[in-house]
Amino acid sequence: MDKEKDKLTTFSLSVYGDITSYNEVLSKARCRIFYKGANRNGTFITDEFAEQLISTLPYVPVKGIYDTMKDDFTDHGRERYEGRIYGIVPENPNFAWENHLDVDGVERTYACTDVYLFTGLYKQEAFDIVQKSQSMELYADSIDGEWQYIGGKRYFVFTKGRFLGLQALGEDYEPCFEGAAFYTFVDSVKTLMTDLQGTDVFQKQNLEGEKHMNFKLSDNQKYNMLWTLLNNRFNEENEYVMDYAICDVYDEYAVVFKFETGEYNRAYYTKDDETDSLAIDKMEVCYIVDVNENEKHALDVLHAMNNNTYEKLDEVVDGLNTQVEEFTTQVGELNSKIEENDTTIATLQQDNEKLQNELEEANSNYTASLETIETLTSENTELNSFKADVELKEKEAVIAKYSTLLDEEDLDSFKNRLDEFTKEDLDKELAFALVQSKSTIFTNAEDNFIPKPEENLTGIEAILARQKNKKK
Repeated sequence: MDKEKDKLTTFSLSVYGDITSYNEVLSKARCRIFYKGANRNGTFITDEFAEQLISTLPYVPVKGIYDTMKDDFTDHGRERYEGRIYGIVPENPNFAWENHLDVDGVERTYACTDVYLFTGLYKQEAFDIVQKSQSMELYADSIDGEWQYIGGKRYFVFTKGRFLGLQALGEDYEPCFEGAAFYTFVDSVKTLMTDLQGTDVFQKQNLEGEKHMNFKLSDNQKYNMLWTLLNNRFNEENEYVMDYAICDVYDEYAVVFKFETGEYNRAYYTKDDETDSLAIDKMEVCYIVDVNENEKHALDVLHAMNNNTYEKLDEVVDGLNTQVEEFTTQVGELNSKIEENDTTIATLQQDNEKLQNELEEANSNYTASLETIETLTSENTELNSFKADVELKEKEAVIAKYSTLLDEEDLDSFKNRLDEFTKEDLDKELAFALVQSKSTIFTNAEDNFIPKPEENLTGIEAILARQKNKKK
């Protein structure tokens, strides 16, 4: 494998997230490897190649060259076998496509996998790998592809390849993908384009000719195409002079920094849908304002209130001042109403307190009344019971008066219905019953009076008893 072709076998990646213990000697982390589409190292990864590459992930080693003097990793080394293996991709990589916001402000979808690190064997080095810059290494002999123009820019489009390793890089060795410094990217592009000349991959373009493909432009592609348009002196002839740095890319323009004047510009651009290419229409000076968070919020509010522009902002401010005066007057009126309401509330609170006291007193009186009622009810119950007993005895006395005058059967009919009569009514009813049963009771002829025989007398005794009573 020659040095020039090796430029296409290395891609930046990162191990991220919290490292967690898997067992006594292994720890687990996640590794963000690559995204599909155009890359900043001049290559293009299609959906088909991405799937093929992912299938070769199991058992790929996590490698690194550790400098004990600096306590940090170095680079790839002269040969791929230099350094140590500090971990491995498991048989089941737990693969997933995950979104990540890169340092350039663009969110990209990355191929991500689990990695097991030998933290029991290499305590410091293995732990240091997390959050370090990384590079994806491809096996050179497995690579195949062709040069194509995509969206107006030339890329090497992979068709075959497999993983060789995931290499840890030190702080002094920045990768060429997103997250690297801008000038590191410039140096890597310059080196890549120079080193590729004369290689088998470079010659493949000349032998087979250039192909053209139309794609919808991603944010990353727009960034790269705008950078190329703005820096047309970035070539060997002009000694790789850069005129502009891109700060942000929006739907209609990009905010750029012009090195020559130190000014910021808006580079307005349009897109050709047939060729998927961009053209810069005009440049307009703009200004980056140094504000803190509160000031930025105030500016955002003004911007939104002014139809998303800062033009004629003085008129907006005058209008706001007028509104502020009106609001101040309204606030004064509201404060007066608040004071009135506060007075009313205080009065109502006093009335409420008075009513609460009266309610408590009424509740107390009500409770006392209930107790009095309960006492009187109890006494009334006792009196009624006593009265009933007295009346019962009086009624029984009335019955007793007629015990020798009426038959027991007649008396029983009254005894069973004592509750239906008062004492006087009972006396009347018994008297009436006596008259009914003994119609001669009020006759003067004594011969006709036959007194009731004494009980338990028989024969001659009964006759003598009647005669005795008759003489009385």
